[in-house]
Amino acid sequence: MKKLKLLAALLSNPKEVITLGLAAVAKKKNDTDYQKQNRNKHNIVQLPTIDMLDLIPGFHGTIHSFTYLNGATMPTMIIMLKSLAQRLPDCSYLEMGSFRGENLVNVADVAKDCTSVTLSQAEMKAMGFAEGYLTNDRIFSKDKPNITHHLHNTLTFDFSTLHKKFDLISIDADNTYSSIRQDTRSAFSLLKDDNSIIVWHNYATDMEELGIRQDILAGILDGIPSEFHRHLYHVSNTICAIFIRGSYPTTMIKFPCYPTKIFNLSLEARKFKN
Repeated sequence: MKKLKLLAALLSNPKEVITLGLAAVAKKKNDTDYQKQNRNKHNIVQLPTIDMLDLIPGFHGTIHSFTYLNGATMPTMIIMLKSLAQRLPDCSYLEMGSFRGENLVNVADVAKDCTSVTLSQAEMKAMGFAEGYLTNDRIFSKDKPNITHHLHNTLTFDFSTLHKKFDLISIDADNTYSSIRQDTRSAFSLLKDDNSIIVWHNYATDMEELGIRQDILAGILDGIPSEFHRHLYHVSNTICAIFIRGSYPTTMIKFPCYPTKIFNLSLEARKFKN
């Protein structure tokens, strides 16, 4: 029935299909449907934005093992994760969905212990992942002593077997509505206390125009009890959403944004030998 409705919607505007392409029109229809759902169900289609300097005063840090390749998290987000982990005493960090391990190996520098739940190579093969994903699998995080990998799909993993709660949880596995909703429910049940934090990596598609992924937002909103929605924010200069308790000044950003801060960068590249 859902496919028939989509087909009917696409055929109703053949000019748009020709102009944009079938995939783009289908994505636009999907975003519109989820935006309508978010508005009608939660009266939320955009999260308020916390300024990075209000979330992390004196934002500063360095990262390593960063590839500047597809699948890599933004540098601002990695430093944000490290900074959040650093201010949580004896931080226990959980990452749902890891690729090369760039986030993990950086957070592991400051966290007491890190846990990763990510697809096994057998699961990736069964799902038809390209060979490149297998050769890149956890290349930076495999041998770090305070990182434990559980090679399993987050959607079928029994998180109770971990026998622990977490201070900081990062969600970056399968970025679809149903998966985000389930991963969010799992994460919320694993929070250690009122200081615990959840970060979602792909709330938006850009930092400034804020192309909000309404399906991701819907998964977040439906995954967390509504009374906790007031603790959900977008973090400036990133594409991520965050669940964090506390009082923060916020804005509803619009494009184009006038810059409220600048970043100083120093880059160095070296050969990688694995």
